[in-house]
Amino acid sequence: MLHLRGSLPLLTVFLLALFSGFGSADRTQFDDAPLLVGPRQPVTASPGDDAVLPCRLRPAFDVANLTLEWSMADLKPDPADPLSRVGYVHLRRRGREVPDMKIPEYAGRTQLSAGALKVGDASLTIRRVTPADRGRYRCHIPKLPGQVKALVVELVVAQEDDKTKVDLDPQSLPNPDEEAETGGRLYLGTLISGLMCVLLVLLVLGGAAAACFHTRLRDNRLRCDGASTEPLKV
Repeated sequence: MLHLRGSLPLLTVFLLALFSGFGSADRTQFDDAPLLVGPRQPVTASPGDDAVLPCRLRPAFDVANLTLEWSMADLKPDPADPLSRVGYVHLRRRGREVPDMKIPEYAGRTQLSAGALKVGDASLTIRRVTPADRGRYRCHIPKLPGQVKALVVELVVAQEDDKTKVDLDPQSLPNPDEEAETGGRLYLGTLISGLMCVLLVLLVLGGAAAACFHTRLRDNRLRCDGASTEPLKV
């Protein structure tokens, strides 16, 4: 028991150093990862115009050879058909567009700039928009470093008088299926801090319990020794 009490501070220091190193390395990894940037407000276009749905990376990061998926954020597979799949507004793999999995209504109407992709600009151009194009579009880069790999951009098709200015905001709009990831950096840092606090509390409680047990055991031994040496009265 004395050995346990003596090694407890060393164990605490070791665990603190281990968790601190892990947290620092993890934060460095996330800090270096590119951040998806999308518009704060919906993108507004008039019928017949070309609409650009912003999806950019800061700092610049080459995604020309990465899989890039533009899809309708609210479009889901048919639950009655296990083999059904959702088509894409625009799909790019291995540096080329994949038209076979494209939604027919968008055939020949979408475009990505190969040059822009090399500097992290995955913005999608939809030509000749119609009222049927309104909705929420999801920009997804599955193999993008970091926790947040997707954002959602809303397109509103309205008349000229209803157009609003589109401003970029570093806080990208989250994909509804990945809302747990949007605060990846903050969540992970909070999780690590919480685990460290719980571990420290357990170590302190364990040390206190060990010390209390050792004290009671010593007192019991002293009582037993005193009782055995006391002379018997006749």
